[in-house]
Amino acid sequence: MSAARRNTAEETGRGTGGRAPRVDEGEVLATTLAGPPAPGRTWSARALADHLGISHATLTKVWRHWGYTPGESGPATLPSDPPCPRAELLGIWARGESAVLVLGQGARPRGQRGRAADADERRSIHTALAAQLDRVRDALPTADGAGALNGSAGDPGALVAALAERHPDSELHVLTWGEHAVPADPAAGQAAAQAASQAAWHRAGPGMSWYGTACAVALAELAEFPGRVRPVLSALTGAAQDHADDPQGPAFTWLRWEPAVQQAQAHPAPRAFNQLALGSYNEKLVIESIRQAVTLSRVEIAEQTGLTPQAVSRITRNLLTSGLLTEDERQPAGAGKPRVPLRLRPDAASAIGVHLDPEMITVVAVDLCGEVLDQRQMPLAGRREPSWCIEQMTRLALESAAAATPASEALLGVGVAVPGPLDTRAELLLDPPLFKGWEEVALRAELAERLDTTVIVEKDSTAAAIGERWLGAADRAGDFVYLYLGAGAGSGAFLNGDVYRGTTGNAGEVGSLCAINKGAVTDEGGPGSVPECAPISAVVDRAIAAGLVVPQGDGAYEWVCAAAARGDGRAVAVLEEVARVLGLGAVGFVDLLDVELVIIGGPAVLPSVAEIYRRGIAAAVNRFPLARHVRDVHVAQSRLNEAAAAVGAASSVFHEAFTPSLSTRARPARRA
Repeated sequence: MSAARRNTAEETGRGTGGRAPRVDEGEVLATTLAGPPAPGRTWSARALADHLGISHATLTKVWRHWGYTPGESGPATLPSDPPCPRAELLGIWARGESAVLVLGQGARPRGQRGRAADADERRSIHTALAAQLDRVRDALPTADGAGALNGSAGDPGALVAALAERHPDSELHVLTWGEHAVPADPAAGQAAAQAASQAAWHRAGPGMSWYGTACAVALAELAEFPGRVRPVLSALTGAAQDHADDPQGPAFTWLRWEPAVQQAQAHPAPRAFNQLALGSYNEKLVIESIRQAVTLSRVEIAEQTGLTPQAVSRITRNLLTSGLLTEDERQPAGAGKPRVPLRLRPDAASAIGVHLDPEMITVVAVDLCGEVLDQRQMPLAGRREPSWCIEQMTRLALESAAAATPASEALLGVGVAVPGPLDTRAELLLDPPLFKGWEEVALRAELAERLDTTVIVEKDSTAAAIGERWLGAADRAGDFVYLYLGAGAGSGAFLNGDVYRGTTGNAGEVGSLCAINKGAVTDEGGPGSVPECAPISAVVDRAIAAGLVVPQGDGAYEWVCAAAARGDGRAVAVLEEVARVLGLGAVGFVDLLDVELVIIGGPAVLPSVAEIYRRGIAAAVNRFPLARHVRDVHVAQSRLNEAAAAVGAASSVFHEAFTPSLSTRARPARRA
């Protein structure tokens, strides 16, 4: 059930159980923090009230009750009795009308904050999490049938005891709903009683549901420490879906799990070379370090890069003078001078990204920090001949560059993402699928001549991987494979700290891997055709075969995804089967490359069904590979939206300009 459907009353309710009050204040806060649909960045009070189906006065009342001011990352406290400090969400227990949220307040762990979550990502995470927690709530029995905290397996006492042991340095706050989720007599269970006595207990306010409050707390933490909490929320969403699909007992229990895969497997940071001849490399090294961490002081730059303090001072002075960096407010650092954080200036540079797809030309303008300044699309309804498409790509790129000029005048170049195959040595696009007449097209040279700027051409899946690396910051710093799903399926990879394109730029085809692992072979014994490797058309065709009345034409795939999001079993089964087959292809490259992180994204991975794809692929890559007993593979949703290839194409310009590399491989000329 959506937030808009739940929140249709005009006044806040006064229920005390786990069921939804007339207006769920927690969900109101969560929707506030998630942000509005594109192109908006923040809600106006009137627009949000209309979206939720409540009055402006009611919305203002909720904000005031929670002590929330628009523009903040979240409220400082939750309106419970007594007020509960808003902290990290460590655990959930729910049964019938009783529920417990356990929050942990303590020192933040050391580590990099990670790239901030943009509005698209916040909405995507909120939509997925809220939908699965709603399903959990609907699957719970209506009667509690449980005692107070007694420490037995699967009850809130065991949860509090386990979290107290797991987080000994955190002050636990237990937020409760219902009559049974209360501290028990000490004789009921020693571990539970001891943990309960040391925790602070809070009774939830009458306008709060446990699931809406969980979403609000999660989104507030996402705003403060996005790099760390993203995999946590993915795990919570998956656990909720597991329980809703197959309840393991009458209660839902979740304990926070924080995978160490990204941090542990991050490729070692490049170290500095202080020779004068490598000054450009060292400047890029400083830029890369700041980009990953978002902000760094000069002392931290020296620690991370191995550059001398004198070299750091000289390089940062040059970068500040050139306008690539800017200084934030000074931060106290104990004794001595306050440290001055440095960060990239978003308006210091921009790039244009163009994605040529069989259905659409998409063009974006992106600033140096990944913000989309302008986006344009043009459907390819009939005409796809090279000269006409190149003319439209040129026109849209020039229009997008002009629209972005007020925000950033320094255009570095244009990146172009194409389906492939490519011949990078001859700089030709060779007969891409569904493009008649494109047997040998010198796309880069044609666009460079028309646009009079640097042009880089990448395969769409490779471009998406570059965008994920550039915009994903610290938690995308290690090796990973990006599984790009759209009209077709492909992959891009970062290995040993750099993008891997292959000899001709065609690395990453997954169709043959799917076919071999599925057993689809030709009469000659080679890999055959697998419909699921064209996921958008495969989903539509399977949905029709399953008896769904799918509208014809544009929007058919979106219709099936919407049906799955509403809980239609046939639509869900169709998507799960396509994800299962794609997972077999992912098994091939996980075995081949020995990676522990797989990113899924592209036009097929809509927010409403991203979790279905993620779970199906995650199940395969953790069940079938030979090294499954020594390697857990984390599957995560892309930070980029459906325009992943276009944004990635723009990011490829930044990657080429600013990523430190001592590679001696020959690179083709980038300008005509």
